[in-house]
Amino acid sequence: MWSKTVLLVSIFGVLVNAVQQFTLGTWFIDTWETPATWNAKTGYLFPAFQAAQNVPFAVSEDQTTVILDPLPDQDKFLSNVAGWDDHTNASVFMTIYNYVALANGTQGFDIISDESIIHLATRLGQISGRTLFVRWLPEMNGNWMPYGQQPAQYVATWKRMYPIMKNLAPGVQLVWSPNYDLKQGDTSYWPGAEYVDYVGTSVYWKDYGIDGLMPNTYISTSISTVYNEYAVAYNKSFWISECSGAWETGPGVNPVTGESFTNVTPSVTQAEFQSAFWRGVLNESLMDSFPLLVGAFIFEVAKSEEFYTDFRVTNDSSVRSAFLDIVDTLDKAGRMVWASPVQVTSTTSTTSTTIPVAVSPVAIQQEESAVAASAQWILPEFFFGAVVALGFL
Repeated sequence: MWSKTVLLVSIFGVLVNAVQQFTLGTWFIDTWETPATWNAKTGYLFPAFQAAQNVPFAVSEDQTTVILDPLPDQDKFLSNVAGWDDHTNASVFMTIYNYVALANGTQGFDIISDESIIHLATRLGQISGRTLFVRWLPEMNGNWMPYGQQPAQYVATWKRMYPIMKNLAPGVQLVWSPNYDLKQGDTSYWPGAEYVDYVGTSVYWKDYGIDGLMPNTYISTSISTVYNEYAVAYNKSFWISECSGAWETGPGVNPVTGESFTNVTPSVTQAEFQSAFWRGVLNESLMDSFPLLVGAFIFEVAKSEEFYTDFRVTNDSSVRSAFLDIVDTLDKAGRMVWASPVQVTSTTSTTSTTIPVAVSPVAIQQEESAVAASAQWILPEFFFGAVVALGFL
């Protein structure tokens, strides 16, 4: 799903600036959730869903053999896009990791063969009816990734991947997405503008052991380096590839100060905590200040990190209500873009079942993006004709 530009004009020829719409996606991992249940829970047809796969796909149980493709019982629901149950044209945002290793120690870039990339690209190329984004080996500037902090190998592997992916998965949009704390001026991970379609970054608010409110300027400050040095510098649309507030509970350790906590004593409620984060992302001021920003993905996960951390916005009813209030406000302002239903015709019986169809907006959006990049003001021909007919020109 691409962001959309809404063009507003006056019948009397007063031109009004284009309004950029925002794509809000979600990424739920290892839960019972499906695109359909998520849409039902939120009341919106979400325009994008994120999933993840490894390259190569896996290794055998004894870690002696690389497995290039999933067996029928190995492919997790969300990464198997053909099984998505939303019946919409929601986009696929597929993150590719490398959390696999052989018993002999082979891992990271050493285990990513051309053959493994070919098998991955072939599977992704079978996705139809949806725009496909591939976020390749993200957060590569972080030391928590098996491929992390190895810029020369990263760039070389990206350049190996690029022609394979473009050939076997036509139409794929490749997203280059470091962690938000990429150092200013560090271009060592950049493969070159000709190899990148979109730029993105990951950003979270963590207030280790305190659960305090996120400062109002945190999001804009956090994304500014990657946004300005890559998205703006090379005129690439920009994703907040994954994000949320990290609500912590239980014992843990602040990794910055080393302070230990037997239990987190929050200074605000979870709803207030998450609301502060999402008001920082889902607000018109941020969208207007970062015009290349096309969307963001909710990290709808709870897991153990420095503390037990709940990033979710829908698990708790008060959090969900507060979050959806923020979404509703932007939607009423015309700033959100949602998926459209698609037609599904059953041929298993003598009668067909049809769900209303909407044409995919990809081609329209490409044209709109080109127009928005070259001019901020547009006067449609039918308005020009109306003005002439009324004798104003």
